[in-house]
Amino acid sequence: MGLRQIFSKIDFVGGWKMWFAFSGVLLLLGLGAVALGNLNFGIDFRGGAKFTAAAPERQLSERELRDELPEFVRNEAVILRVGESDYEVRTPPLEGGESSQVRESLQETLGAEVSEVNISPTFGTQVRNQALQAVAAALIVIVIFISIRFEFAFAVSAIAAVIHDILMTVGFYALVGREVNLVTVVALLTVLGYSLYDTIIIFDRIRENAPEMGYNRRRFDQMINTSIRQVVMRSIYTSVSTLVPVTALLIFGESTLSDFAFALMVGIIAGTYSSIFIASPVLSLFKAWRARKSQEVQTA
Repeated sequence: MGLRQIFSKIDFVGGWKMWFAFSGVLLLLGLGAVALGNLNFGIDFRGGAKFTAAAPERQLSERELRDELPEFVRNEAVILRVGESDYEVRTPPLEGGESSQVRESLQETLGAEVSEVNISPTFGTQVRNQALQAVAAALIVIVIFISIRFEFAFAVSAIAAVIHDILMTVGFYALVGREVNLVTVVALLTVLGYSLYDTIIIFDRIRENAPEMGYNRRRFDQMINTSIRQVVMRSIYTSVSTLVPVTALLIFGESTLSDFAFALMVGIIAGTYSSIFIASPVLSLFKAWRARKSQEVQTA
């Protein structure tokens, strides 16, 4: 049995409890990891110092290099391999004299040229606030655009799907302990755009198939199911084609590119799922709720 035949038998709207429960479990796991403090904010958000040792003469293990660091950063330092031979060491915020000690220690131990970047905690807080503002601004623009292009019920459904995808991506970051940095913010905004694109494809088909006569829930739900079946294979093929280079980047990319690819991979999978199994049922439920409220007002 092919995928098209399988999807032809699925009740995308009627099975909303199952889809929501599945997402709810994953979201609870991810948000639980966030609540436990497992979200690993990088120096872009917390502030700190980053030392990059390029073309070292000696190759050491992480443990060996950590033992050579000054005692005041030895336990808290994050040591990463960059490329085939370079090293990156990240520490909490340091004072001038402490930075010099760490840099000199790396130069002597590795025999490498060491560059240093310092980010203050204040700047990190500013970056975090700007990232949240960027996401909030994007959500507001989405609501306005979809409300004009379709109607407000579609905007509510799209926002529900987008928030689902963002929370899912952040939750998986916390579960696997990957570092959250500026690249992660860029990835989240990319995920937001991809999720919206996939949702709009389905919404546009729903609008094309929507009858001109008045609202009837049973007829509307059947029409949503029909619309999804007409475009679901297109969404899946697009997502799979996108995931191939993203997966290659995740496997073969350096740490920063790998983090970016991980966020994209989770976001693309979540976005494809939410466009089909979250946004469309939310649209049905919201339309039914609004029709029920309107009827109660008329009969009052």
